[in-house]
Amino acid sequence: MNQVTMNQVENANVRWFAPGNREFFGDRGYAVIMSASGNPYLLRSTYQWSDMFGQTKSLVYRVNPIDPDTLKIKSLLERICLTRKEAKDWIYRDCC
Repeated sequence: MNQVTMNQVENANVRWFAPGNREFFGDRGYAVIMSASGNPYLLRSTYQWSDMFGQTKSLVYRVNPIDPDTLKIKSLLERICLTRKEAKDWIYRDCC
């Protein structure tokens, strides 16, 4: 599979990146990361409502697989990574 760009993913998922969604979910940034086998994943840096119930706001990294044919974003994976490097290393190994 060819390299997938963030622009391609945004164009294939217009509603996902609609104004207000980023703020609602607490997302700070997005990147497309390719695994060693060429599978694309959406890496999200997010606060994911971490400050609810008086907790300290903390940034984490979450991953969504991307369908390689349609570039549609699939369901969020369960793992929560504390650093970008941890998330990228996990993605590189195909996460699952």
